[in-house]
Amino acid sequence: MAEATIKSRLYNAIWNDIIDGVYDWNYVFNEKSLVEKYQVSKSPIRDALLELCKDNVLRSIPRYGYEIVRISEKQLREIIEMRVLLETASLRQCFSLLSQTEFDILREYNLHSRLLLLSKTSTARDLWDDNMQFHRTLYSFSKNEFGMTLLERCMQMQTMAYVQLYRFTRDSNRVMTTTSHEGIAALIENSNLEGAVRALQNDIRSIQPTHPEGGNVECAAWN
Repeated sequence: MAEATIKSRLYNAIWNDIIDGVYDWNYVFNEKSLVEKYQVSKSPIRDALLELCKDNVLRSIPRYGYEIVRISEKQLREIIEMRVLLETASLRQCFSLLSQTEFDILREYNLHSRLLLLSKTSTARDLWDDNMQFHRTLYSFSKNEFGMTLLERCMQMQTMAYVQLYRFTRDSNRVMTTTSHEGIAALIENSNLEGAVRALQNDIRSIQPTHPEGGNVECAAWN
């Protein structure tokens, strides 16, 4: 159990460092440097790296190390469309079963989201993570655990793609974090299934980070 916990902690630490731009996208990980950085044995480091490879975050280079997987704009479009399929199907499946309990959960989320947006200390990364949490919450109402696993993978790859291809600013996350989610929640509460599905589709497809001048960026930028 302790070994599994250490592996999970290392996985999250390496993942967050990648997304926060600690490592250049061309950086090659090796077990020795990570053992020194995290002051743990080689076994959980190797396990965490292999798990990141399994999740397509890293790619193993035999006898050399591990490199960060690059995601193309074409792959990003495919990820977004997969999210549309997963999330709209989930909403249709559970829509008739939603009750005041779920409505209250969405209201509480949207209140938290507004407070986060108003906070002067919240970052673009905070707002992005908050956006993803809305979609996790909405999807969880279907109680489809396998589908949730697929959605988590899509979100993980989408996050990687965005920090590789675009520059995030706090303002670029502003609209997608407030009114669109409140609108989806209102349509659900008013029993407007088709309106909620359309709004959800538009919300998933409308996230538009700022493309930097001169093309793609080489490291994550959460400004």
